[in-house]
Amino acid sequence: MSSTTGPRRPNPDTQRDVLSVLINGYQTTALLHVAARLGLADLLADGPRSSSELAQSLGAHGPSLRRILRGLVAIGVFSEGRDGRFGLTPRGQWLRAETPGSLRGTAILAAEEYVGAWGGLLHSAMTGEPAFDHVFGMSLWQHREQHPELDAYFNATLSNVTSRVADVLLAAYDFSAFHTVLDVGGGQGALLAAILKAHPSLTGILYDKPHVIAQARSHLEEAGVAARCQAVEGDFFDHVPEGADAHILKHVIHDWDDERSIAILRNCHSALKEQGRLLIVERLLPPRAEEGSIAMLRDVVMLATTSGRERSEAEFRDIVAAAGFTLARVIPTRFPIVIIECTRGEVGKEGT
Repeated sequence: MSSTTGPRRPNPDTQRDVLSVLINGYQTTALLHVAARLGLADLLADGPRSSSELAQSLGAHGPSLRRILRGLVAIGVFSEGRDGRFGLTPRGQWLRAETPGSLRGTAILAAEEYVGAWGGLLHSAMTGEPAFDHVFGMSLWQHREQHPELDAYFNATLSNVTSRVADVLLAAYDFSAFHTVLDVGGGQGALLAAILKAHPSLTGILYDKPHVIAQARSHLEEAGVAARCQAVEGDFFDHVPEGADAHILKHVIHDWDDERSIAILRNCHSALKEQGRLLIVERLLPPRAEEGSIAMLRDVVMLATTSGRERSEAEFRDIVAAAGFTLARVIPTRFPIVIIECTRGEVGKEGT
């Protein structure tokens, strides 16, 4: 029998090359950060330009900028013509500030916050503490309070993501049975606005910190739902506004450890109407890492940047029970997120 029969082993050189690319991922992040900070994609929006033209516009060092531009060509963000001018590729269009769903802010946040936090991941492994706090000397939320520009990028990114998933959530869940929907930690109101537009009979309450609500009011006006939506300032660790028969927590609970998550949930329990519903929108961790690589990486993001974590269904069941809720059902969506519907009483008594 030939010695080549039997299971094939991965080519060691190929696997080494793949690992090398993964190790050097910081290079891509750094290149994209420069492109985002300098607004290079916007400068190329009207057509190709030479590196010297771009350098003159930016007051940059021409030869060095040209080398960085060629690096961006290497990763497919820009192109270089035979005349030496640089242009945008379809991939690079996503760095333009005006592109709906732009990733410009994400590139800036990644380089100026996340990379530093991930550099301290060993600290998290040894202590269980957030790497961000160790590296920056403060929490992620405190850092953004001190850097309003980064906070604005984060809120804009959050709104872009929410706008993309709003239709998915509306397709998966019927909000028509409710009267008032409260979006707890709802950011600039993209999800709540979509729900109110889809259901003209509903009223809404958007609840977040003062600096977020200050920006959110104009977004609710632009969406045409401000007349049916209160924008309320506050802290969900202190209290949650009363008067709603549905509470939504989208990508809120994963930011916090169990103790603080339960504190938020208890405040929701106190404020929610008796027959109301709590809707938690999050990823679910599968039993094994191979079954959900994105979810597992997002869990490490939480470890590096906050005190939070992604959770399994059983873990969600435990924390909602500790706050007085019963997990009634888990509703899948077309995206890798679920809607965890909770009631104030036992499932059997609620008739769900």
